[in-house]
Amino acid sequence: MFGVGKTEEVRNLKKLPKGMSDFRQLREWNCVYVDKTKYIYNMVEDNKYIFLSRPRRFGKSLMVSTLYYLFKGEKQLFEGTWIHDKWKWEEYPVVRLDMNNVETKSTELLEKSLSSRLREVAQSYNLEMTQDTVSEQFYELVSKLSEKSNKPVVLLIDEYEKPILDHISDKRKASQIREVLRGLYGRIKSLDSYLRFVFLTGITKYTKAGVFSTLNNLNDISLDAPYSQMLGYTTEEIREYFPEYIDRACDELGVDEEYLLNQLEKYYGGFSFDGKHFVFNPFAVLLFFEKKKFLPYWNDTGAPKFLYDYLRARSVRLEDVLKKDLRISYMELTSREIEESVVKSFLVQAGYLTFYREIDEGLYELRIPNLDAGQSLAQMLLELNYGLEPDELNEVGPRIKEAVKKERVDEFMRGLKEILGRMSYRLGERLKTIQHEEDQHERLKRIEAHYEMVISGILYGGGVHHEVEREVAGGIIDILIENNGVVWIIELKVDQSAQKALDQIKEKKYYEGFSSKRCYLIGVSIDSRERNIKEWVYEVIDGSNGSKGVEVRL
Repeated sequence: MFGVGKTEEVRNLKKLPKGMSDFRQLREWNCVYVDKTKYIYNMVEDNKYIFLSRPRRFGKSLMVSTLYYLFKGEKQLFEGTWIHDKWKWEEYPVVRLDMNNVETKSTELLEKSLSSRLREVAQSYNLEMTQDTVSEQFYELVSKLSEKSNKPVVLLIDEYEKPILDHISDKRKASQIREVLRGLYGRIKSLDSYLRFVFLTGITKYTKAGVFSTLNNLNDISLDAPYSQMLGYTTEEIREYFPEYIDRACDELGVDEEYLLNQLEKYYGGFSFDGKHFVFNPFAVLLFFEKKKFLPYWNDTGAPKFLYDYLRARSVRLEDVLKKDLRISYMELTSREIEESVVKSFLVQAGYLTFYREIDEGLYELRIPNLDAGQSLAQMLLELNYGLEPDELNEVGPRIKEAVKKERVDEFMRGLKEILGRMSYRLGERLKTIQHEEDQHERLKRIEAHYEMVISGILYGGGVHHEVEREVAGGIIDILIENNGVVWIIELKVDQSAQKALDQIKEKKYYEGFSSKRCYLIGVSIDSRERNIKEWVYEVIDGSNGSKGVEVRL
């Protein structure tokens, strides 16, 4: 039973806007609204034609809805927000198209569905449509609406490329769909005198030769620093807008705020769209505050089918995604249509890779942003590359994760060995080309690198936060795990003893520089013939006094 004070607290607590994309509903239902209206004000003041790409479940539709009510002049909905006393409140006619809601099985159905959406908008403004083609209907709708209201029209298009993504693995169909959309979007420039503001969103960045080829004044702000945190939550926003939910989660989990926010970042943060500023996925954060469990919420909402189809059609390898020093340039992101894009470009736009830092102007280092994204991607690639079913990983993965949490090295290693055993045949197939390498040293080096990527994939798939090839003063750590102040340093050796791997860690003092409660130094031997872990040996260093634990060999 709640006491009187507790009951009052629950009554006054603002609701979590889980899955909400309608701004009016969010405000009228007394939900938490992380105020992004200052970004909106600056964006509208400085621009007329805007394009913004962000991964799924990142608040694009809510942003479109917010703009809709702003331009409809619904001032009361914005009470208490930054923009409330700064916006010139005036109602404009608005055409809003959500491309999630159109039929895409064929070009004919797409055109029919688009025509239906345009007629619905026309009907809401009591306009009569006389044109037959989608392109002409679109022009007719906007021009007549502007003339009737004697005001320029606001155009909002959400998920502009969704019909194309529905056919990502069928280049011919994707091209046909693109031509239909090109006919629609191509009319925007000719409607300039009838338009007040144009805002388009998508998952993928547009290309200069794509559906907007004639719209050369469209400003893509997707990678612009001033708007890098317009969608998603920052750490500061989570602290400011969700203090009661933070307290509740800390109480239930028995942790302090610093630890909670650190875990939130590992699971749901790490997204960057300029290589400098970082945000959390808002959908996953909201579900965490509701359930108070660190689970892969972004992943569990259903990894989009277009991603799986793309990975399978392109035969994407685990190492294509997990290898160190993965980089991408601005040109690689914008020079090809999405179904023709290179793997890293596609995954950046889908949200499974993100900018870790800007190396040079227009050149970025990439990383998997967090465990939620990494788990989804790793599970798909382990299945496609090695035939490892998600159910198999979900059976052993939690044991591996729990072993890290409980600091049980032997259980951790046995879990890895079990998973590798289930992948043994496909591992052998993958390693055939390497086995023929004449240079023995180079052969072992390449096999070791391959297993490093596979084990990294298993760890991501099991929900274990880690790094591969971490540079330290003494050299490069193969695999590094840091969890709640405890460090695991793992060195791999192929067809060599585990002791040799452990000796390398100690000789090069990989553990120096880590301020940890304990540091596990783990040497692992992999048998290339058996395609599995042969043995492991480890020592424990107590961070408080530098003493070494008992060496263990298995």
